[in-house]
Amino acid sequence: MDIVRFLQQIAEDQNLIYHYGKKAALNLLEGEGEPNTTYFLHEITKRKSEYNDTGTKIVADNYSGKFFLVKQSDLDQQYFAERDPNQTGKFTQNIEPLLTVFQTLGNKIACKGIAVHQWENIDVTDALDANMDGLLCSYSVRIPVGYEQ
Repeated sequence: MDIVRFLQQIAEDQNLIYHYGKKAALNLLEGEGEPNTTYFLHEITKRKSEYNDTGTKIVADNYSGKFFLVKQSDLDQQYFAERDPNQTGKFTQNIEPLLTVFQTLGNKIACKGIAVHQWENIDVTDALDANMDGLLCSYSVRIPVGYEQ
């Protein structure tokens, strides 16, 4: 199973809106995002075949790439508590809840018997043309040939 279909299935199982493509294409998604909707925007993936010890057969595929895990943003909202400690910021409203989603996705992948070599993220605000807040995530995983979910 290819990582694109694998991540699509996991995202949809978590009720995330999944899109795959070049960053430029993901940036052009029509209109603004739906409020209270989480988007899984998967950028183009790098694939590297792994051969057996004799070099005669591919035994696994190693995948690496990035994806955005984001929600619609309020462009004028403060990031944390810079202007007013009593107002909710982008971190509290959009980014912090996605940390749990990110962890859940990582655990789902690990529970499927996939070797995870990298699973990390960084906060993003006002990302893409749709001004979304959330996480820019990086991954590196190994999936054996013939693996079925």
